[in-house]
Amino acid sequence: MTNQLWSSIRRSKTPATFALLGVIALGYVAQLVFGESLVYSFGFYPPLMWAEPWRMITSAFIHSGIMHVMFNGYSLWVLGNLIERVIGPARFLLVFTVSVITGCLAVMVLSPESLTVGASAGIFGLFSALFVINRGLGGNNVSLLAIIGLNLAIGFIVPGIAWQAHVGGLIGGLVTTLLLRRTRH
Repeated sequence: MTNQLWSSIRRSKTPATFALLGVIALGYVAQLVFGESLVYSFGFYPPLMWAEPWRMITSAFIHSGIMHVMFNGYSLWVLGNLIERVIGPARFLLVFTVSVITGCLAVMVLSPESLTVGASAGIFGLFSALFVINRGLGGNNVSLLAIIGLNLAIGFIVPGIAWQAHVGGLIGGLVTTLLLRRTRH
């Protein structure tokens, strides 16, 4: 079974998306088994950043409930299947990872006592990537900007959502994708 799984990931046109979704799913299953302790062990908490910098990455694979993991998973599936096909798996992972890190850095600066979890910063970075790619192809981004705006607004309205991570991810994804576009050859 494991060999079949790895074989299908390698043959996939979006192996990085598939792999990220798998790690998110494993993280959620681990949370069901081990409970909230994983949130406190792997979530991003700014006071621990220098002692445990890996939390900037691990926090993306831990979520605060089934709806959180479902929304992030679905968003990653949709955006990943579009973006990874265009820029390739390595660049896709770079955009996602940089966005997660810049999301954590934004939390550190704007809300230094918050514990945050979830892949949302990476998702917002992918929104930025899609914006840059679509603009480069001459596409109309009005609908995409509306979706980004609505998702940002939800972060400001609904308590418990780390809007700081969303803004940081959006900026990180934008800058990274613009740099990748300039260096694509």
